[in-house]
Amino acid sequence: MKKIALTLAAALIAVTSIFCFAGCGDSPEQKITNYIESDSFKSQFDSMKSAYSSVMDVDIKAEGEKAVMTFTCKTDIPDDTFDTVKSTFEQSIDSMSATFESFADEIKDNAGVDNPSVVIEINTKDGKSLFSKTYNATK
Repeated sequence: MKKIALTLAAALIAVTSIFCFAGCGDSPEQKITNYIESDSFKSQFDSMKSAYSSVMDVDIKAEGEKAVMTFTCKTDIPDDTFDTVKSTFEQSIDSMSATFESFADEIKDNAGVDNPSVVIEINTKDGKSLFSKTYNATK
């Protein structure tokens, strides 16, 4: 599980480079949707999804002024290791808070959303939450 957490962390860092293309639209949600549906973003995001395809499903969507990235484990996590796995994800992802705040800053700058945030959700195969946190733009 530690390998999965480290791989996830590396891929999430890579995603920061994809938030560099402007989106247009009337509402913040539409601007973010356009942004994540752009060819450049989709190409890089699809590469990340492919890298995780053996261990996790990855999805991204716009919800209001949020870009919500959801990672869903493909394997079962036994109850006796759930707390350890959850703690590992929390520590790994929390240590990257500046990265996710930077994602939100890039959405603000490049998609034209005033108060964007990035939500990272990690779920078990059966939908139980391992981690969920919102990171807001800092500028």
